[in-house]
Amino acid sequence: MLVFSIEDEEVKIFMQKLLKEDSFDKLEVRNITLETIVKYEITGNINRDYLQEDEKRYFIKWKELRPYIINLVKGNIKPKFFKIVFSLDDETVNNLFDNANAMFLNITYQNNIIAGTTGTSQRAFSLDKKEDKIWEDIILKFFKKNGINVKIEN
Repeated sequence: MLVFSIEDEEVKIFMQKLLKEDSFDKLEVRNITLETIVKYEITGNINRDYLQEDEKRYFIKWKELRPYIINLVKGNIKPKFFKIVFSLDDETVNNLFDNANAMFLNITYQNNIIAGTTGTSQRAFSLDKKEDKIWEDIILKFFKKNGINVKIEN
């Protein structure tokens, strides 16, 4: 598991990438907790009755949910807290890994600090952490490509 934080001026860069750019758009959203004037709890499960298209995915993409989140946080007052659990889509996970069931990126914001972790879910129990390491490397490359500087925690 990769544990990281983003502080100071880097938080502004991260928030720009998250909310105003398409950097995170391909990731799926498992759930969001957002505290502004009230607390919002959003599950990313797609309501199939609402969609016209015949898709086989279970979770909404950040690209589809981001405009709604922007409307909830826009204004002069920063959110008190938020947590977003992102994941890779099933097709990508299945193409990358034999034993992986899901790959997660957990992001938490509080007191102008972003903290995060990565995680994996396996189909069958294994002591092999190869898939975890590959996922951590993918996330670190993603951050570097998008100009997001993170502090790795030990």
